[in-house]
Amino acid sequence: MTESLMVMIPLLITFLSVLQVSTGVMARAVSTNVVQGAIATAAITGSVDATSAGSSDVVTPTLIDLPGGGSIVVGSRRIHQLAVSPLLPGGDNYEATGIAILE
Repeated sequence: MTESLMVMIPLLITFLSVLQVSTGVMARAVSTNVVQGAIATAAITGSVDATSAGSSDVVTPTLIDLPGGGSIVVGSRRIHQLAVSPLLPGGDNYEATGIAILE
């Protein structure tokens, strides 16, 4: 019984750590794509507010005027992902950024 516990605990910690890393990588990719889509929609429609994928989180784009006309639209959103393993006890905090050209 004791020997099986000595094997299961490190195995469980390893599994949860791999799960945390893989979900973190996937969540960052999905969040970046959602923010990029919201900024691209804001640039196409010329709107000032962009809602990311129908959620209540609003990505407020910043317009940077270009000398020849048009603008660069840049927006970002802070994201907090909950912890799954003891690898990141406080969770994962990151910022997803999107950029587009408004002509």
